[in-house]
Amino acid sequence: MEKNRSELINTIKQMFEKDTQRNVFKKYIEYIRFPFFKNFEKDLKVNFNFPITFIAGQNGSGKSSLLHALYGAPKGKSIVEFWYTTDLDRIQDLKTNRHRFIYSYKTPVTKQNVEVLKQRSGEKKGKDYWEPAEPKVGDGMKKLEDYNTPDPSEASKDRWNQLDKSVYHLDFRFSLSAYDKYFYFGIKLKNEAIVSKQDLIRKYAPKLRKSFETNTLMRYYSRKVFQIFEILKEEKDVIEKILGKKYSEIKFMEHNFYGKNKGFAIRYKTNNITYSEAYAGSGETAIVKLVHDLFSIEHYSLVLLDEPETSLHPSAQKRLMNFILNQIKEKKLQVVISTHSPDIIEGMPPEAIKVLYENPNTGKIGIIENVYPGNAFVHIGRSITDKKVIQTEDKLAKMLIDAVLQKDGDTELFEVTYYPGGVSQMKQNEMTVYSKEENSKHFIIFDGDQRKEKIDITELSDNDKSPANLKQMIKNLVGEEVKFSFDSNSGNEQKKELMLKYIKYHHDNVFFLSKDTPEEIIWNDEVVNNSDFSEEEKKQIIDEPDLKKKYAIYAQFEFGSNTADDIEKVHKKFIKRWIDKENSDFENIKSIITEIKGK
Repeated sequence: MEKNRSELINTIKQMFEKDTQRNVFKKYIEYIRFPFFKNFEKDLKVNFNFPITFIAGQNGSGKSSLLHALYGAPKGKSIVEFWYTTDLDRIQDLKTNRHRFIYSYKTPVTKQNVEVLKQRSGEKKGKDYWEPAEPKVGDGMKKLEDYNTPDPSEASKDRWNQLDKSVYHLDFRFSLSAYDKYFYFGIKLKNEAIVSKQDLIRKYAPKLRKSFETNTLMRYYSRKVFQIFEILKEEKDVIEKILGKKYSEIKFMEHNFYGKNKGFAIRYKTNNITYSEAYAGSGETAIVKLVHDLFSIEHYSLVLLDEPETSLHPSAQKRLMNFILNQIKEKKLQVVISTHSPDIIEGMPPEAIKVLYENPNTGKIGIIENVYPGNAFVHIGRSITDKKVIQTEDKLAKMLIDAVLQKDGDTELFEVTYYPGGVSQMKQNEMTVYSKEENSKHFIIFDGDQRKEKIDITELSDNDKSPANLKQMIKNLVGEEVKFSFDSNSGNEQKKELMLKYIKYHHDNVFFLSKDTPEEIIWNDEVVNNSDFSEEEKKQIIDEPDLKKKYAIYAQFEFGSNTADDIEKVHKKFIKRWIDKENSDFENIKSIITEIKGK
């Protein structure tokens, strides 16, 4: 990863973390949630814990739908530009359960986190009309009167005002110039003079060339050039850096010579040739438009980019991300990007990465948040790291593994992550995906309370390998029924193969801590007894039967509060004492790591 990107990420992270009142990143959408929306799971919620958010996932997992909902959130915007009902694709609203989403932002005056509901309206205003609505208590919303003295400038009679924020949306797959729209998708005119699309393009080329050369807004009856300008030097410098090319001039034009609708054209000049967007790469054209637009965009805007990696080679993708990060830093933008590219998300913090996936239990779209870059594309069969990846149930278990690796000098061999979605989701999602990989580099270390006797598939008889038996084995193995995604026409052999792979993955790649929880592993009464707490405080901590509460009480006495950060500091203190002892629990983790090294 380039040093420039790492420094930018750290700078933005520090700016954002200090900006708790959103005085810097103004008009910021804190989260969006979906009580009822398309094929999303009920109440699916996406948190925006970093100014740039990446949405990964398989095709059809709802990435574009999420961007469209965000586009329709602020004042004056509507999702209807992307999603509307037709006789072929009907949007089914229930009478008492309309498609809707709720987003949150911090009000500028009273600094309250408030929620705005937008939903499809009833028949009176048209089926595709989306409007803000009164808070729904059933959706977990508070009514206006339940807030502390709301400022009249921030609210109407019965709801908070919509967020007034500029929105920019660009789908790189369909960022087409006027030429591309006409040549590939336009209707060929039929008359004696024009018998092909090339004829019409040739007919108007002199007008467009003259406009480019003289900066004149040429016209021909209803067809005309609306604007023309040269890309500024600072914009051109960025374009050159991203694309790795040199230009002496780039000009941008809007016209409707190829049809009724406005489109854009670009003319490029290098030291050797002059050419238009008709002969430029689609990536080259999209980058010119994006760079110019982001230079022109308002501060605090919401920027939505759909698959910006399209038609860009990996190094250009990385340089594009550096430019976007710079724009976030300078203009305090909020950026959300859908992507399939490992190079786009390289080096990004986990709080910036989300994965949308189809839940095999429900068939609905779910979300995994706080995903490390190395794990983001596992669900679509891609990995972006050569390291072996160890995944734990929670952050504390990850901290234990990291501590052992650090002590033994093995940190360069592994990437350790933790899964915030819960143990059940690890069994349903992560293991079903990892088990399909040949010689998988992904390993899981569960807490000790998940330990079950492993099954060696080489010892199973043919009778054992029936789908019904394998299904029950897996249920006994992981403590719950696991749903597998089969092809609709698949037979028993495919089902058996997937279930056998799952059992084999559990046998080869799943490990367990020596105690039920990581809290239990590192707990040591000596740390409490050697503290400066009063005898009464020490007794209160030691006598507390709930281990998680022990750490919270310790943090309260140590720091005067027991926030997540405070408790993490306490965990680190106990880990330091534990790692120095190198007891049997330490040796257990060390032996697991040694075994993984050999796989």
